[in-house]
Amino acid sequence: MIMMDNDIYGNTTTSDQKMTTASQHPGAKQGEGIRRYRRAAVCLGLLGLVLLGIAAGLCVKYRTEILDKYMLEAKVTQLEKQFQEFNYRIFQSATEDVWNMSRKYCREKGGDLVMIKSKEKQTVLYEMRLNGWIGLSDESEEGKWTWVDTTTAHTTFWGKGQPDNWASVDEDCAVFHSKDDNPLSTWHDHKCLSKHLAICEKS
Repeated sequence: MIMMDNDIYGNTTTSDQKMTTASQHPGAKQGEGIRRYRRAAVCLGLLGLVLLGIAAGLCVKYRTEILDKYMLEAKVTQLEKQFQEFNYRIFQSATEDVWNMSRKYCREKGGDLVMIKSKEKQTVLYEMRLNGWIGLSDESEEGKWTWVDTTTAHTTFWGKGQPDNWASVDEDCAVFHSKDDNPLSTWHDHKCLSKHLAICEKS
């Protein structure tokens, strides 16, 4: 009976020791939980920053695309407006003739050979696929190209290698070639006595 009491006492002591040990470290599991929570919070924070950056990037890209779209639409609208305006004022002869006679034809119709003093007008005429004499020549002074209103041509859209006064022949009058690939490079100098259609513009 004495031995049994000792066994019971021994078991009781062991249980008490375990409880005592556990009670001595109550914050161990709690501290580990806090650390896990902090790690999770940091990860979520970083993920949030990444997502925020992606969202900001997408917003900027979307805004840029929208602005580009509006700018393109505005440009197309302006071009269409200019096309309608020029299409009303621009007309072409039905037959080919020399430069002077072509100019006479235009003047008899209430206009003159077309003058091209801007990139916008040059582009519109190119889109209209016109070919023929324009109101530009250097007959008065070689190398000094002037319009039919006597103003000097400061903005020009000569084709590659033009004007070339080919083979030392006096090519003193300008022709518009819309067959060229570059819309801003369509002028060629030709002999004024060669025959082309006239591109006229109403006053």
